[in-house]
Amino acid sequence: MLKDKVAIITGASRGIGRATALAFAQAGAKVVLASRTQHDLEAAASLVSADGGESLVVPTDVTQAEAVETLVNRTLEAYGQIDILVNNAGIGVFETVADSDPETWTQVVASNLKSTYLCSKYVLPSMLERQSGQIINVLSIAAKVAFTASSAYCAAKAGALAFTKVLAEEVRSENIRVTAVSPGSVDTPFWKEIEGHPDLNLMLKPEHVAETILFVATQPAGMVTDEIVVTPPLGIL
Repeated sequence: MLKDKVAIITGASRGIGRATALAFAQAGAKVVLASRTQHDLEAAASLVSADGGESLVVPTDVTQAEAVETLVNRTLEAYGQIDILVNNAGIGVFETVADSDPETWTQVVASNLKSTYLCSKYVLPSMLERQSGQIINVLSIAAKVAFTASSAYCAAKAGALAFTKVLAEEVRSENIRVTAVSPGSVDTPFWKEIEGHPDLNLMLKPEHVAETILFVATQPAGMVTDEIVVTPPLGIL
């Protein structure tokens, strides 16, 4: 389905990003794995290789413009093209506004919103030159629903959804498709530091979201999905 396609996946070392990398590689794509931690990326790359796939590991802080530019340049040097970008990186820190730390609040916004902007900006020249490409932004139901003690996360995801809509309008005529995928609760390490979280067994699995991203990436030419919301069977937990 994705034979000879090249896909950059951020936040690829675990959770949804790693599951997406495996799904894309199984579909024939060459996957470029980006996150901050070399060791975790190498572990994800080993899984791709064990499944017969091809990957390139590029440790990247996606909140930094120079690092993102390096990620894009290394991808182009290795493969000569970028067909798909999956913006999946992001962190969550959950504090009430009254108790929040301004520096931490800014870090959450940067990891979820600024990273989406930077990665999109730096892949666009290559896509525009080829008049072809796809950007898939993995957001959250928090882009649409308010959760207490989540001001930075909700604001960042809502901003990323607005950014996605603007970008989609800007590049529709250039044969570049832009889609937001907004999952509900997903059983990932994201919840590890959150007290009183919902039952992990009731959540979506990373593979569910990866299958949705793959579905978007393999839709036929001549159509575009602007946004997909996926939730666990019981809805918002």
